[in-house]
Amino acid sequence: MSVSSRTIGQRFLIRAMGLLRWMVMIFIYGLLCYALLASVSAIIPIEAEASDKSQPMYDVHLLKSGPHTDFLVKVKTEVHDWSLDFPYSNNANPDTSLQWLAIGWGDKNFYMNTPTWADLTVSTAVAAATGLGTAGIHASYYYSVPSDRPIIRLQLSQNQYNRLCHYISQSLVADETGKRVMLKPLMQGVNFDHDRYYDAHGRYSMIHTCNTWINNGLKASGQRACLWTGFAEGIFYQYGQ
Repeated sequence: MSVSSRTIGQRFLIRAMGLLRWMVMIFIYGLLCYALLASVSAIIPIEAEASDKSQPMYDVHLLKSGPHTDFLVKVKTEVHDWSLDFPYSNNANPDTSLQWLAIGWGDKNFYMNTPTWADLTVSTAVAAATGLGTAGIHASYYYSVPSDRPIIRLQLSQNQYNRLCHYISQSLVADETGKRVMLKPLMQGVNFDHDRYYDAHGRYSMIHTCNTWINNGLKASGQRACLWTGFAEGIFYQYGQ
């Protein structure tokens, strides 16, 4: 190899290393900005509207499972019957005595391919963080309100609960007959006896996470919420937890 060829190669390597350093710096700077934005916007409240106490009131819970938050609602009320959207018969154990339903939104690929955090792959994480995938809704039935995890109890007026039901319903995909589209897991261990996944609108990303979806639902139903949050901690902070 000639001296000139070695010189060109060295220059290319130096430039490539310089570009890599800039890319790493931009990535770290982006993460820091994201963390700052998430922290500041999570502590800025959107105040709850006044509830009309003359209307019937409905219990809605915010259920925290690790980094994820669900709405926990009664399966059947005068406002909405969720068993029509998520039929008991779809469950492995179609027990109709289950009276509570947890509803959460998230990345479809993560739901279908990640039974446990140990199963999470780099490709799934990158796709979820960047909005490359589509969304799903996880519907889990319970006999009673769980007591084994952080939970917040809210009381919504009939009008507010109707708006929350509309918000959730608008997130669900329906087929040509109007039925919700149940998803089939790609791995064992994704579904259990009393839960199933359904197709949903939207795309999961670092900007619009499962907790952002919950926060937007709180806003839609006139409840206290964060200005914006991507994390469960932001929502629970607004309720003193």
